[in-house]
Amino acid sequence: MPDEEMIVTPWKVSGRIDYKKLIEEFGTQPITDSLLERIKKHTGELHLQLRRRIFFSHRDLDWILDMYEAGRRFVLYTGRGPSGPVHIGHLIPW
Repeated sequence: MPDEEMIVTPWKVSGRIDYKKLIEEFGTQPITDSLLERIKKHTGELHLQLRRRIFFSHRDLDWILDMYEAGRRFVLYTGRGPSGPVHIGHLIPW
């Protein structure tokens, strides 16, 4: 049976997931070991989802860490907000 085409939308994920292709399509960067070490330096322990590599890419995480390490202030806005009733899926970003 040939591999099913990868489909990733807010409503459906199917097929064999190509994370490199997702990173390219969404214009993100991989979360590297060096970024994880920088986070761990400030938090003491990595979040479970970072340790398990569930979170695999980012936008501007290196910039945020640079700002934090330089003592500069910044605003972090997730761009996530419920457009309907709150459900169990909202627990991940909260």
